[in-house]
Amino acid sequence: MHSLADSPISEPEPLPRREVTDVQAVDEVVQGNREMFEVIVRRYNTRLFRVGMAYLRNHAQTEDAMQNAYLKAFLNIRSFKGNAAFATWLTRIMINECLMIIRSRRRAVMENIDDEQFKHEPAMLAFAAAGELLRADEIREVLERAVQTLPRQQRTVYLLRAVQRLSTSETATCLGISRENVKVILHRARGALKERLLQSAAAVEIFRYPAPYCDPMTARVMHRVLGSSAPSSG
Repeated sequence: MHSLADSPISEPEPLPRREVTDVQAVDEVVQGNREMFEVIVRRYNTRLFRVGMAYLRNHAQTEDAMQNAYLKAFLNIRSFKGNAAFATWLTRIMINECLMIIRSRRRAVMENIDDEQFKHEPAMLAFAAAGELLRADEIREVLERAVQTLPRQQRTVYLLRAVQRLSTSETATCLGISRENVKVILHRARGALKERLLQSAAAVEIFRYPAPYCDPMTARVMHRVLGSSAPSSG
């Protein structure tokens, strides 16, 4: 006979982890749990990075805008009333930060000249010549460069709709334009990028924000959040 001591003891099954929703994370932060803001930062790093690249086309400036957007979101988090999705609210803050950077550096004046120069970008020709031999990372690089050739509004709509996969309504709300304008702009962006490029790169995630960027960004934001004043009562 086996004693109970000899019988293997089975480990209890771990309970499935529930993902914290945006609303739950916001409520925790409002109640004073500042550490919960890290959930928001990690969840939205990639989205804000894509929005920033659409407007600024510059990695360093985009990260500056991200940090400022997160801090403003934290300080004013009590003003989020849930009338729109939290993602939309945060994206609007990021867009405003990007526009402030553009205005402060007089980028808006140079936009037409800048776009004209980018029209000669050889990304499209390079893709046509390389064809199906391109590896996924090469396709991503070519697609990113091609997206950079688009005018700012087309870049933004394309990244939000086709890459970030926001709905037409969500995109319209973020940009403050009509749903019909979103559809028209997206159609023009896709035409400019060319059908063959889009088909070959449809499954490629562009403007990624991997751990080597995400972790330091999260650490910097949380350092400022934990050392800042309490969120505004709105």
